Parts: sequence; C-alpha cells; structure tokens
Amino acid sequence: MKLATLQAQLPDFEIQLLTLADQEALLELEQSNPRYHQYFSPEPLTMTEVQHDLTAHPDELAAAQKQVFGFYLAHRLVAVLDVLNQYPQEQFLFVGLLMVNKAYQRKSVGRVIVTGLMQAALQANITAIQLTRVTADEGVARFWQKLGFEDGNQLFLPLKAGGRLAVTTMTRLLQ
Repeated sequence: MKLATLQAQLPDFEIQLLTLADQEALLELEQSNPRYHQYFSPEPLTMTEVQHDLTAHPDELAAAQKQVFGFYLAHRLVAVLDVLNQYPQEQFLFVGLLMVNKAYQRKSVGRVIVTGLMQAALQANITAIQLTRVTADEGVARFWQKLGFEDGNQLFLPLKAGGRLAVTTMTRLLQ
C-alpha cells in the first residue's frame, strides 16, 4: 500500500509510516487499550512487545511487505494500522492490527480509516482485505461486520504464557 494513496483517501489525517523511532507514541496508544493486550498476556505491555509489533511478520514474507501506518490529528497519534501487503494471497491486504486511542473511540475514527483503506486498496488493485480478530471480542466483531466483513474460519493462536487464543478470520471482497 502506498502511503500517498492512503493519504489521498484520508486527507483529514496526517499519516506516517511508523518506525522504531515512534515506539514511545505507539506504547502510549496501545496502553490506552489494555483489554486488547490482556487477551495475549496477563503481564503489562512492554517496550519490547511494542518493538515486536512494529517489526513482526510471517516468516514467508519479506519485511518490506509489512507497513505500520500512524494516523495523527493535531500532531497526536490517534490510531495505528498494521498491514501485510500481498498476504495471504497476491491481491489481498491483511490487517494485522487496527487500534484507535481510547479517547478517540466511538467517534468514527476507525470507520473512516477502514473506509479510506478500502478505497486506497481498490486503487492498488487489491481484491480483498482480510484480518483475524479475537473471537470473544463481540464489539470488534460488530465493528468489522458493519463495514461488510464476513466471518470465516476460527483458528487458535498459541500464547507465550501457555494456552491458546481463539481468533476468527474475517474477509471483505472489494469491488
């Protein structure tokens, strides 16, 4: 996904590709959503985990296929969007994470970002957007369903602390 294509669809935001230099701002944003992290670990969120969020990608992908976009309003990071290009298929875009700062939730920020992402994806000849969501999080399920995403398979992710986390794939075909 080209930054310029996404920026053209979302002119009210200043959008930047996040790097390790932005980890403090990303940590603050992620800390505003403690429930999300609690699905994966009972321990407090660490800077090491934030660094991992900025760089982790499936082994079969090149690092350049991962992009982490930061969305700013008044020079404040209000949302993050982590995407994998050409994954799991060539004309797909995979959303690894969409997180909106708690102070900006329920104010259409997430919906506006996803709508702009879909328009930018169409311009880039992407035919589908896919993601996985925590199955137990019904609020997140409703958010994506309202945007036209449909549930797919349920998978189980192994957790570092032991056990497994149920996640559900969701897909939206673009036209």
